[in-house]
Amino acid sequence: MRGSYSGYIKQYNVDTPASYIYLMAASLAFWVIGFIYSLGYPVYGGVISTPLWETVCRILPDKTVTYLIGFILMIGGAFLIHRANYILVIIREKTFLPFLLYALFISTNPDFFPLKSTSVGIFCLILAMYQLFTSYHDTKAVDKAFNAALFIGIGSLLWIHILWFFPLFWLGMYHFKALSLRTILASLMGICTVYWFILGWCLFEWDFTPFTLSFIALTKIRFLHIMGTGLFDWVIISYLGFLALLSLVYILTHDYDDNLRARQYLFFLIMFTLLSFGLFFFYEQSSDEFLCVSCMPLSILLTHFFTVNKGKKRCRGFHLAFIVYIALSFARLWSFLSNTVI
Repeated sequence: MRGSYSGYIKQYNVDTPASYIYLMAASLAFWVIGFIYSLGYPVYGGVISTPLWETVCRILPDKTVTYLIGFILMIGGAFLIHRANYILVIIREKTFLPFLLYALFISTNPDFFPLKSTSVGIFCLILAMYQLFTSYHDTKAVDKAFNAALFIGIGSLLWIHILWFFPLFWLGMYHFKALSLRTILASLMGICTVYWFILGWCLFEWDFTPFTLSFIALTKIRFLHIMGTGLFDWVIISYLGFLALLSLVYILTHDYDDNLRARQYLFFLIMFTLLSFGLFFFYEQSSDEFLCVSCMPLSILLTHFFTVNKGKKRCRGFHLAFIVYIALSFARLWSFLSNTVI
């Protein structure tokens, strides 16, 4: 009986070396193809970019170094997601799947190559989220509220739209019972600290474009005006939305399978995903960035959905879901190359 039970666990567990191999191989294949065809290179700032990101784009060296920076930032973001999940025990299973799924989602979208302003912004969001989660039931966590807002403020220097996630962190503090007048003031001080230094620099240079250009971009809302999105793009977005909906429904209908803290963490990630997907439809010129951000909470939510139940159907569903996703992504890449390069 012990042997058969062990075999059952091994047979129907999605967290296996075989899963790791094909997920990593697919991610690397997309990076190699992107490098060969110079997808996204050279990197341009765009009309709604912050002055700091435009400066970064101008000083980026050759293609090899730019792709290497983008790949390292992707791996670094995936590692931070894995460590946050491991330390905070958001998912009770010890798994590398959040790392692999985040890398897969970033690697399989040609619009993310090789480097985006959100490549660094996601670092700031993950660090801010970690500070928020560790302030659980601590209304005196003034330092953590300050640090979370400080990270968001730093990220806004490269991608101003990250500020839309600041109210979400207040809502998170409320749900985690860490919201108080002191933590609210501390979070405001965290944001103000960043822009106090920016204001000082503007006064020194007598040039206020870092303020005007950045914040004007927040007002350029164009609802449902998503240009340049093809059929395969919408299919994959809808497919990921369907997988996200499955994980959301499962969490809401099986909320007592996890402890209270883990449930509240997952609910925050659900709100994070919904906000990212929602803002995608409001900002035409920054829609890719919001999709990129949504990959972070989605990688954890889907890992939870596919690992919490080790049944045969769930295991087969995992492999089918991501084999189909990889196949669709290759089809989109082929279509993209056919229209732009070949």
